[in-house]
Amino acid sequence: MRARIMLLSGSKRDAVNADFAEKILIDISAAFGHSFSLMREKIGEKSMTASGEAFTDQAAEACQQCQAVFVCDADVEGIQELYDALALPLRIRSFCVPVSLCGRHESPVSLYVGSALSLDEETLRQAMRDAVLFCQEEELRLCSVAPTGAAKADWEANLRVQETMCPQISASPLSAPDAIREMITAPERMGLVLCPPYAGSILLSAGTALCNHPSVIHDLAVDEEMGVFAPYLAPEDENPSPVAAALTVAKLLRYGLRLPTEAGCVEAAVNNVISSGWRSPQQESPGEAAIAAQGMLELICEQITVAGELMNRGGLG
Repeated sequence: MRARIMLLSGSKRDAVNADFAEKILIDISAAFGHSFSLMREKIGEKSMTASGEAFTDQAAEACQQCQAVFVCDADVEGIQELYDALALPLRIRSFCVPVSLCGRHESPVSLYVGSALSLDEETLRQAMRDAVLFCQEEELRLCSVAPTGAAKADWEANLRVQETMCPQISASPLSAPDAIREMITAPERMGLVLCPPYAGSILLSAGTALCNHPSVIHDLAVDEEMGVFAPYLAPEDENPSPVAAALTVAKLLRYGLRLPTEAGCVEAAVNNVISSGWRSPQQESPGEAAIAAQGMLELICEQITVAGELMNRGGLG
């Protein structure tokens, strides 16, 4: 496969994350015979310093020529301008809810918050379509937090249209406080929570606070021909995590380039490294020894090579 991929960074810390993503993508392309053209542009602080704008028209035009965009921080200044430039209707934040919040479950639970980026009629219709398609691919339940006021009727009407394609849609919309309560008490029942913009910002903050491992929090915004993918970098962390970069690259491969085998290879590489006891500084628990980020990256990339060879020979599912 030939594909153009944009790497956007907004600070020196972000540039390190871009280096992580670039290394992983290069190794995936080598393992599976792809040709990825990797380009770089500025966003946020670096763009402000260079041009006085958080995201320039030049950067937007360059992104529009790509099949996928890796943004080095989900909360970087200028990311909304990126979404607008690419006319993306829905931002989804992926969480891994810790075992301590999952009741009787013995393993972490995946939870997604989907924020519609606008309530205008066409964007809302596309956002709901994309949410339903995502739920079908991931076999998720779809819950929603309806807007108030005049937009509520349009929201409910669009949701009814989608019910014929996605029978697992929850019939009764939640309020934002109820959605937060469900996130805490029963995250395994929620799947994807679809929200209007203002409720989405509340639930994004709540979910981020609940999930105590930033390396497993990432955003994706995918349309038919374009995808934007970004790991969440905790403000207090001076150094980004190669695990966060790797898991976000896996989402980019799966949803942006439609390469599920390659995405599975990256995920398998990360799981193999972590299950062997290695931890980056962002993941270590008290009493554990951490490996430097660059060392963690090298271990993941070694496993990508091994997993890629096994998958190409049919040795892994």
